[in-house]
Amino acid sequence: MIKVFNGKRLKIREMNRSDLKRAKDFLDYINSLVEEGAMISVKKKKTLGEEKERLKNQIKEIKNKRKIIILAEDKNKIAGICECWLKKERESHVGEVAISVRKEYRGIGLGKFLLSEILKLAKKKLKPKIFRLSVFETNKIAQNLYKKFGFKKVAKIPKQIEYKGKLIAEIVMIKEAK
Repeated sequence: MIKVFNGKRLKIREMNRSDLKRAKDFLDYINSLVEEGAMISVKKKKTLGEEKERLKNQIKEIKNKRKIIILAEDKNKIAGICECWLKKERESHVGEVAISVRKEYRGIGLGKFLLSEILKLAKKKLKPKIFRLSVFETNKIAQNLYKKFGFKKVAKIPKQIEYKGKLIAEIVMIKEAK
């Protein structure tokens, strides 16, 4: 599907097997976030080999119906990624959600759209009972977005994330998947 965000025409689609050939595009995306110091869990740049391996594992999880990933693309440039995966064993009813948006595509409603799409798709395909996510305590913009979608803060875990030389709290938020 093509959606326009602030004049930018982005293709929104699910990740699939053919994405294995695009490791360089995914590498460029993740490394751009690392370089910028984005509030994501990855803190050092990845190599092409690492990214190929990560993509292979993700495609396997998608094939096994344990994960879904939505991409936003501006031509061949990845603008944003949102994913949901089922946890394992006694937590297999929990769908963990993660989202990231490249710097130049923030503030135009892309994150909101991707989150909305992943929640709908996950309910249909993965059928979790609960959605869960973690966010940096300092990332107020993301926290506000999650609250708009009905996520509630259930925990603040001190000193969980090392970010820019400081230890900051991780905020855990959940939402029932009704």
